[in-house]
Amino acid sequence: MQLDTREIVPRLRALESLAIIPRVASTNLIARRVVNECIENELSLPQAMIIAGEQFAGRGRNDRRWSSPAGKGIYATTLLTRSAQELPLVPLAMANTLASYLRDTFAIEARIKWPNDILVDHKKIAGILIEARLQENRAYLLIGTGINVEPVNDEHRPNATAIRELTTRNFDGIENATLAFIEHIDARLARPLDHDEVLAEWRSLSIHQPGDRIQCVLGDRTITGTWNGIDEHGRALLQSAGETIAISAGDLVLAPSS
Repeated sequence: MQLDTREIVPRLRALESLAIIPRVASTNLIARRVVNECIENELSLPQAMIIAGEQFAGRGRNDRRWSSPAGKGIYATTLLTRSAQELPLVPLAMANTLASYLRDTFAIEARIKWPNDILVDHKKIAGILIEARLQENRAYLLIGTGINVEPVNDEHRPNATAIRELTTRNFDGIENATLAFIEHIDARLARPLDHDEVLAEWRSLSIHQPGDRIQCVLGDRTITGTWNGIDEHGRALLQSAGETIAISAGDLVLAPSS
């Protein structure tokens, strides 16, 4: 990848630092070291982004393998701090950001599966992995993102799709897609994190419809019910056995029709 960070960074409004590395185990691993150093040495964490041309040990949610071959996707980790009170909004806000990036840049009808998987026609095109360390009232955040740009034959991701397969616009390849991604993230970070706006945008982009049959996998148990939206804290609301269950974390899948 030939992007020149010296030309890009001066144009950015919110991101203070940008690193583009040809090949790493995982951008989140590098970001974790940066966060640990800042906390241990009582340093402020810059708003920064680390991008890899290739990852050989990329991971998604629940430690699932995320294939990250060179030239096939955007593999990045964004570092930032937020107040602990804002933490529940971050997964929703980042999902909004990725979905709007795909919509605005490539005219792709991206939708969000709770809380932050990005799908097109029920096929996954992007994912987010968020790690947080709380220090007093501040949350140090590592926001890992993976976006499929070119198709990849991967037995671990049989239900995946990519920008190349979906966009109807002129597509100039991985470098321009990455530059547009950096600029889109930067523009979003420059905006205040407004609670009502984040929830309203997420609801407008959600793949879930009221009454959809949903299964939620919570560790070794599964809850089946119907989708009832999200609450003011971003928790999924599932109607099951006559009660409404608020879910903070779990894997949602569409339940088979009865």
